[in-house]
Amino acid sequence: MSAPAVLRSAAFAVVFAVAVLLGRATVMDGTSLSLVWPAAGVAVVWFAAQRSAGTVRLDLALLSVTTFVLNAVTGASPALAVCFVGANVLQVLVFGVLFARWCPRAWGAGGREPLTGVGQLMRLLAAAVVATGAGALLGPTAVWALSGTWSWVTTLVWMTRNTASILLLASAGFRVGCLLSARRARSGAAGGHEDVVAPVRLPRGWQRVELLALSVCAAGAYALVFVVYDGLPVAFPLIALAVWAALRFDTTVVLVLDVAMGVAAVALTLTGHGPFALIADDATRAIVVQLYVAMLAVVGLALAMSRDERDVLLASMALSTAASERLAVEAATLRAEAEARGELTAAVLESVDVGIVVADERGRLTMFNRTAQRWHGLDADASLDPSQHAGRYDLFTAGGRTPLSDDDVPLHRVLREGSVADAEIVLAPAGRPALTVVCSGRRMTRPDGSALGAVVVMADVSADRALRRDLEEARREAGAQADRLQAAFDASLVGNVDLTLEGTVLRANPAAAAMLGRSPADLVGRHWAVHVHPDDRSAADLGRDVAGDLRLQHRDGGIVHTHVSTAVVRDTAGRAVHLTTQVLDVSDRVAAEEGVRRQRDVSTRLLQALSDLGEGVLVEHDDQVTYANDALARLTGRGTASLLALPSSLLLVPEDEQAAWAARRTFVPGQVRAALPSVTALRHSGGTTVPVEVTCVPLPDAGGRATLTLVRDLSDQRRAQDALARSNEQLLEANRLKDDLVATLSHDLRQPLSTTTGFAELLLDDWQGLSEEDRRGHLTRIQKAGRWANDLLEDILTMAQLDAGPPVPRTARLHVPALVADVVDRLAVPAGSVDTTGVQDVTVLADRGHLEQVLTNLVGNAFKYGRPPVRVTARRRGDDVLLDVVDAGEGVPPEFVPHLFDRFARATTGTAAGQKGTGLGLFIARELVNANGGDLVYQPAGGGGSRFTLTLNAIPAPGGARTELSGAVELP
Repeated sequence: MSAPAVLRSAAFAVVFAVAVLLGRATVMDGTSLSLVWPAAGVAVVWFAAQRSAGTVRLDLALLSVTTFVLNAVTGASPALAVCFVGANVLQVLVFGVLFARWCPRAWGAGGREPLTGVGQLMRLLAAAVVATGAGALLGPTAVWALSGTWSWVTTLVWMTRNTASILLLASAGFRVGCLLSARRARSGAAGGHEDVVAPVRLPRGWQRVELLALSVCAAGAYALVFVVYDGLPVAFPLIALAVWAALRFDTTVVLVLDVAMGVAAVALTLTGHGPFALIADDATRAIVVQLYVAMLAVVGLALAMSRDERDVLLASMALSTAASERLAVEAATLRAEAEARGELTAAVLESVDVGIVVADERGRLTMFNRTAQRWHGLDADASLDPSQHAGRYDLFTAGGRTPLSDDDVPLHRVLREGSVADAEIVLAPAGRPALTVVCSGRRMTRPDGSALGAVVVMADVSADRALRRDLEEARREAGAQADRLQAAFDASLVGNVDLTLEGTVLRANPAAAAMLGRSPADLVGRHWAVHVHPDDRSAADLGRDVAGDLRLQHRDGGIVHTHVSTAVVRDTAGRAVHLTTQVLDVSDRVAAEEGVRRQRDVSTRLLQALSDLGEGVLVEHDDQVTYANDALARLTGRGTASLLALPSSLLLVPEDEQAAWAARRTFVPGQVRAALPSVTALRHSGGTTVPVEVTCVPLPDAGGRATLTLVRDLSDQRRAQDALARSNEQLLEANRLKDDLVATLSHDLRQPLSTTTGFAELLLDDWQGLSEEDRRGHLTRIQKAGRWANDLLEDILTMAQLDAGPPVPRTARLHVPALVADVVDRLAVPAGSVDTTGVQDVTVLADRGHLEQVLTNLVGNAFKYGRPPVRVTARRRGDDVLLDVVDAGEGVPPEFVPHLFDRFARATTGTAAGQKGTGLGLFIARELVNANGGDLVYQPAGGGGSRFTLTLNAIPAPGGARTELSGAVELP
């Protein structure tokens, strides 16, 4: 119940009170009945005007109180006043029910049309007669019960006076109310629908002269009949004046003249003038006067409303013609828009780098996009039988040699199974390079569930498959290289012996056992010291890392000169586990020194060549660097001279030393056996590390124990691997986004386009055979489908703009209450379904277009996925403004909350499962809010529903809301 509605009720109560006083002033002597009762007509107009205001209880209370008080004050007893209250209430309620049933489209009965034609006038008269009859059952009966006087004449007086009042005043009131309502509708329609109302034709030119003549004639005629010749019963010929007015002037003028003549007749009769004053009986006089007034109203209004009915029909025909022309223009516009959208869709399909193939429900091809045409070298052939697709378009299995069977064609599988994901085939058209493609697709269905066809998307993975083949080849090559290195290690002259911490032999390789003239089994379980020359046993220090020359005793008693390196093997906790010893026979070293010197020049040139190739070379003698080439110097960031002064162990990263360089400890006289290449890291002088692959080869050297180590820089390879991993991740993400986009285009965009095309064709084919309502309905569906497709494309284009870079907001000072009101008005939601009373007077700094788009999305989602009432609140907290949009729906399913703001995210359960959408709205909304320096979050609302909270930067408003609204709204 609004304040204006209450004020209108109060105003009607005042008018009703005046009418009651006027009626009570005409009470006939000896009775409690009035000669006239204008309050009956006022009450009918009152309740008709307030029918949809929601004040019916207030109106009934005001009507009852006013009737009781005024009747009691003007002389009626309390009991009689109560009876009059009941009669008036019953009378107005019965009239309202009957008039609404018989004239439902008329103003005052819940409709918006004016009273036109004799038929509606008669229904109004009939409703008045029945209503006053119902009131007469209570009013006159109460008078009889209280006064002891009752007659049918009294009841007839009640009915005639109230019927005349309702007929005359209700007709005038309904006329004025309809005209005011139509005027408000036109002013607020802004180009929308207007009701067809007979126009008010005010007198112009000579009509004004005629109206003046009519008024003079009426005054003169009433003076003659009611004053000068008041003894003559010639009142009824005065009805000709009403006929004159009805034939020549507007209905409003007729109503005014009828009211004036009726009032004049009643007033003159009350003063004892005129032919009706000659009637001695008061009741009969009242009946005759009221019949005269009713006759004036019926005759005048019947003629005037008949003319109005004709005018309304002519105006309706004109509006229908204009509407038809407007609809034709709109249809042409929609057809042009549909064609433009079709061109845009075709452009999108032609611009993507994946092949798209579409077939109908029978499997016959209907479309290839440009990429598919280029790959096949052919366009889609709709006349081709589906069993010929594999042969005609050169489809092969993943190996590229076996033709694809008809059952394995991806399109056929989609039609048969419903969907296909990541099916790999080969396109090998004659004269063109073969392409390996991965196919994904799904079946398309009509709204009724019947099959519509299938769509398959093909992605070229030829480059990826070639890369995989190259990697496999590289792995095979690396395996072969590893086998060669293992063979070299097995042929090495270096002996390897594993010992316990106390020196007991755990295992020994054949090279070590051969140095002692024994088999490996002879050594296991015996203490290593028994094989050491007695003079060198003190040098064979166990339990720590040592290296040096050591003489061993051969089984035949001979001496074997060796270079032994012992290292402590530790577990992950750093505890010593066992010892590993490399034994290198150096007996021939001295003899070989001369030969080594002769070969040194050749070795130097060879090592330099390796340096030129980028391979680092390191030669060690007794763990001391004796040679390092330029490539190794570059890898370590040191000069060659400085490397020669360092132990080789200082070049390694400590945690990798044992695993990567253990092979250089093994030495077997007369054998050279390379270790497997190991990946480790070198220390760089700048504090960084360099990833390298090392291969250690023991070198027989008569002058001591030597090891050759080849070092290959893996930095470029690591960078290439990292780049390849990043590229794979980017490719996976691009494929996912591509799949989402194609799925959206192929499903969500196809449906509105199909709807638009279908109903447009229906209108073109059967325009004349469709009713106006069907045409309007089809055009409305076309318009909705067009808007749906446009919204989808707008979301996708906005997403593309966001991917290209964050939007740059055009920030301005925005008054939040005005902005919220503007968004709610544009959404055209039902009145009262959005509660904005909690929007405080706050101002923010943001881009108006961005904020309008975000609010429109949030409020629209509240109605789409939730339930009204929807509450919008805004409040200030510190330097921020918090704007909440809360609905009373089911809320977001908990499992979907983490993905709520992801692109293309759509819930598959709850209310959202049956709604249409792209899944981009909230993603775009958050991106726009973040671009404006704010944030958008979701949380369940108390008592159920969803709450989306928008946080923006607040701006103090020292000048008040009127200053902040400058440029945003127009203040009065």
